[in-house]
Amino acid sequence: MNDLNMQYVREFFELNLFHVLTHWQHESVPQITDFSNLLFIERGQPTLPGPAEFVLRSEDLTRIQRAVVEVRAWHGDRFYPSMIEASPILGHVAFPGTRELAESVLGHPEFATILVVSELSSAPRHRSRSIELLRGYGIDHVLEFSTLLRDVLNRLSPHGNYAPSQTLQTMRLLKRYNFISNQQLEFRFPMQALLPEISTDVDTTVPLEAEEEE
Repeated sequence: MNDLNMQYVREFFELNLFHVLTHWQHESVPQITDFSNLLFIERGQPTLPGPAEFVLRSEDLTRIQRAVVEVRAWHGDRFYPSMIEASPILGHVAFPGTRELAESVLGHPEFATILVVSELSSAPRHRSRSIELLRGYGIDHVLEFSTLLRDVLNRLSPHGNYAPSQTLQTMRLLKRYNFISNQQLEFRFPMQALLPEISTDVDTTVPLEAEEEE
């Protein structure tokens, strides 16, 4: 699943005109223990002025020049405050070792740190507290997977050819055959196994008084 997550995130940034840089040849910096979830991105066009929102929207990407991105999707969960408090590893993208590596790869001391997550809580109180905790880890931005997928789907043409990418080609086919509604990101087929039907019929041949006596 991690490879698939990384592929989606990489293609999301590429579709938004970012160069995705590699770090394999940068041996001069200290090796960090966990680099498999990292991407290094740099925008190929000038950025727009003004700050980007902490929880990134698609339009905020035009305000980011370069960044180190860490993918911690964890699709089985929403990112509630209790989970964030119990998982300091979520701040890994802002650790000194990661920043040092990012500066070496990007060749510039100024860059943003972006954490990709499944989704934050929709409840205002929990969402606000989650953002506060993630800011406390030194993270500059959070990107929810729903935003990422919606943006990719909106950019795909149902009649395009994305054969070099299995992920984009799969999404294009789902869009082509109307299995996905772009705005709601809804699937038109059951996503859960159907429960067996349980009969609620009452045997009217037995009087209720007789049932109570039994």
